Amino acid sequence: MKKLLILGGFPQMIEIVMTARRMGVYTIVADRDAASPAKRFADKAVNISTDRIDALEALCRAEGVDGVLNGFEDFNIHIACELCQRLSLPFYGTRRQIDTVTDKLRFKEACRAYGVPVIEQYSMEAALAEGKYPYIIKPADSYGSRGIIICRDAAELRAGVEKAEAASRTHRTIIERFVDTDHGTELFYTIVNGHIHLTVTADRYTMRTGSTTVPLPVAEVFPSRHRDAMVGQVDPQIRAMLTGMGIRNGLVLVQALWDQRDGRDEFFVYEMAYRFTGEQHYRLVEKQHGVHLGEMMIRLALGEDVSDYDTALLDDEAFVRPAINLAVLLRPGVIGQISGLEKVYQIDELISYNRTHEERDEIRPSGDYSHMLIRVNMVADSEAALCRAVDEVAAYVSVTSDQGEDMLITRFHLPEVI
Repeated sequence: MKKLLILGGFPQMIEIVMTARRMGVYTIVADRDAASPAKRFADKAVNISTDRIDALEALCRAEGVDGVLNGFEDFNIHIACELCQRLSLPFYGTRRQIDTVTDKLRFKEACRAYGVPVIEQYSMEAALAEGKYPYIIKPADSYGSRGIIICRDAAELRAGVEKAEAASRTHRTIIERFVDTDHGTELFYTIVNGHIHLTVTADRYTMRTGSTTVPLPVAEVFPSRHRDAMVGQVDPQIRAMLTGMGIRNGLVLVQALWDQRDGRDEFFVYEMAYRFTGEQHYRLVEKQHGVHLGEMMIRLALGEDVSDYDTALLDDEAFVRPAINLAVLLRPGVIGQISGLEKVYQIDELISYNRTHEERDEIRPSGDYSHMLIRVNMVADSEAALCRAVDEVAAYVSVTSDQGEDMLITRFHLPEVI
């Protein structure tokens, strides 16, 4: 029986652990938190922080681990890559590829090299001199929207740079023109032995939890209504970049801002994830086509052949049933009562969900993904059925604080955007 070390016991990892066990793989989950949820489902759990790479290496050698699997965070992808290099184990990406993808400055350089459109970037001096507010400031190497701030004047700009530098491991920041829109787009690629499949596209709808915080996703609707324009304007350049980077296997998400000038769609690529993503889009692909990309990533981690995943089913044209990844966002406060989720779990169109908070948890005003109570994936036979399912989520879920106040930020309604 092969052994797989899984980094992080976050709720998203439960399904991955269960999938690996179903495949006959012995699973070991490492997380510093003894109560991390995925540990309950693993064959073995260890209380080792994923930043203790020497301890993880010793564990792998003692257990005879055959592969290492990172999850949904950029931090652990670096750890997994380093561990595999030390142990001479397979890994789907190289250190150079991962460094390029997870560093926003390096990623923008790669985009420019291949003609992928990106948003305008400024130095601190240029931003102050031109004063083209608002700007968005990001740590060069953060993830999960941590340390990102929107600034509307010089004082906020200086404070934002300090905040972003503090959230960056390398104390580097990036300043860009802020496109004030609640609508973006996404392209999900599956790469098998160098063959690039555009598996699905999505429209990403967001909202801000505060005036200076980054927009957070409330819904990703599949497929994108801008699919044809994206394929024509950015897909060829993205494919050239992926090939030029030498990426041969794995899952890639490319996120873009959407804008419209003179009636023409414009897309500005701003981020790429080379790993599992919070949308868990592989569950939607499995429902649509019966192709389990989570299994593919597990097999890659174990050094197994994945040629059978090189299939036309992974191309976007075949992803025809409407689907959504829907997030429920919470205001800051201490959660007093959560109700209605049991009804959500019974919705016919629901295929998976990821809940990250319980009653008595505190939601801090961070403006990042910690504001999410739950994300659900739903697939329907028609747009009308999907709209009904989304409305049911809005009607069922109720969250009040320990002070009796409503903590829900928004209730998303699909008919407004399709």
